[in-house]
Amino acid sequence: MKRKIVSVLLAVSMLAGMMAGCGNGGDDGNAKSDASGEDAGNNADAAGDEAGGDDADAAGNDASGEEAGGGDADASGEEVTITYWGWDTNWYEPMFEKFMESHPNIKIEATTVAYSDYFTKIQQAIASGSELPTMVQQSCTLIENYKQLGVFEDLTKDPYNVDPNAFFDFIKGRAMTEDGQLIGIEQSVSPSAIAYKRDLAKKYFGTDDPQELAEIFKTPQDYITEGKRINEESGGTDYLFHSGGAVAEWLYFADSVDVQTDNTINFTEKMTNVMGLLCDMRDNKVVDTFENGTPQANATYADDNHLFYPCPNWAITYYIKSNDPDGSGNWGLMLPATGGYSHGGCSVGITNTSTDAQKAAAWEFINWAFFTEEGVQTAKEKVEYYVPTKEFYEDPSYAAGADEFFAGQDIGAFLYGEVAQSIVLPKTSVWDQTVIDIRDLLAVAVMADPSMTAEDAVQKGLEECANRITDSELTIK
Repeated sequence: MKRKIVSVLLAVSMLAGMMAGCGNGGDDGNAKSDASGEDAGNNADAAGDEAGGDDADAAGNDASGEEAGGGDADASGEEVTITYWGWDTNWYEPMFEKFMESHPNIKIEATTVAYSDYFTKIQQAIASGSELPTMVQQSCTLIENYKQLGVFEDLTKDPYNVDPNAFFDFIKGRAMTEDGQLIGIEQSVSPSAIAYKRDLAKKYFGTDDPQELAEIFKTPQDYITEGKRINEESGGTDYLFHSGGAVAEWLYFADSVDVQTDNTINFTEKMTNVMGLLCDMRDNKVVDTFENGTPQANATYADDNHLFYPCPNWAITYYIKSNDPDGSGNWGLMLPATGGYSHGGCSVGITNTSTDAQKAAAWEFINWAFFTEEGVQTAKEKVEYYVPTKEFYEDPSYAAGADEFFAGQDIGAFLYGEVAQSIVLPKTSVWDQTVIDIRDLLAVAVMADPSMTAEDAVQKGLEECANRITDSELTIK
């Protein structure tokens, strides 16, 4: 009976699992926009991004060749229309609108596509011979799959001439194929930490200082000890974390084990510690039972009962500030016991099926967005995204500065200095999204069934892997 209940839970939660990854959103399907953002659909939970800008003209000239792309489109005096599919309306609407103000001969038509449908829609367009968009948003959890499609321009070649060394070391190769082709440029870097509520931190730990809190939580076991104490002292009303799914995301992305090594899927090694710590947290009342990303879970950001939230940089805008608008001054950001990690990210590429004029115009936008001060500052000011282009960080004021919402804490210097500089990403695999989907299903099942052990969860996950990973040459361990 227990096995039957778990199977049902896994099936029911599959749709939620499909929404995980580098950031989701805009489940409005195909709402069409002029890129001025007029009808583009709902705000996405979008995988936010980061980093960028000062005088990056040097990076722009080296990496873009101003003579390429949109420069020619503008010089011709003729209007060029390019297309874009994406789910992150919060990014592309303000970015496209600002770009078109200074590039009146380039019109960008955007179509919002739900994250869960996006890669399938690209595959279907290729299979049917339908027209692909000029620019494609490439999820980091499917980046190896995008590399296999063979439909993207190599941005290291003429006329683009991008130097990957212009980007943060840990992320510069993620959108690069084994033979050195760069199929996209990352929207941001996505450094991640732990956000916390200062009033509850003072209540339970006697301090709201991020460094002092990091000293209290130096090992994973500290979360168990302190979380259990909080729940007991509150009479069962307060929890250290709000959602098992959020905890599983954090532990998974902070883990350095590669999903795939040669022809082996390292599922047990990748998931054992994740599920083990999650089960310990569940059993000791460290984590509450809200399902991550639901309205009920999001409402906890503004309550007085949940303290810690795993926090990618993009979650500051899309989750914390949007769900706790009156919480300014009550939030802090600290380093987790697992160390800083990267959660999320997307790249933007140009399809090789586009016309030369469309490719040039698309490059004009990409160059503007990631290598010019105007584009980088637009992302920072309108979206709170920071580009991965290193040169902009040479100006300390770009990412640094007191954030009043975080009680004056310099979260930019923390995220893009201390955290981003220390991140090491596991090697990507074509099965990344599959394993992430299974992780999400297991997190739901573990929280729904208190009798499920970590060993049970891993075994269930191995069964799911066998059903979903269809490459007969792979060994699943």
